[in-house]
Amino acid sequence: MTAAAAGFALCASAALAEEFTVTMSGETYAPDRIRAATGDTIRFVNDDAANHNVFVPTAGHALDIGAQEPGEERTLVLRTPGIFQVECVIHPHMLLTVEVSG
Repeated sequence: MTAAAAGFALCASAALAEEFTVTMSGETYAPDRIRAATGDTIRFVNDDAANHNVFVPTAGHALDIGAQEPGEERTLVLRTPGIFQVECVIHPHMLLTVEVSG
């Protein structure tokens, strides 16, 4: 593969990635389920007057991006296939299921 072709392949892959927006408001994640692929991005937007948090306890996907203040946005690039649950440590009943295909 030539350098130009390799560069095109990288650009094409990046162009195919999707971005999903998840809002946090009223002590819920919306949507509450996402089906995505590796390389896709989830943008978490706190649309609430309260702090929220994105916490994943699932082995192989575990992360904690910490408290997210009202109006704040954070992103997560999906790198590992599988199914995992996103929780808000501040509001434990807030749940989001993410299914990532390889």
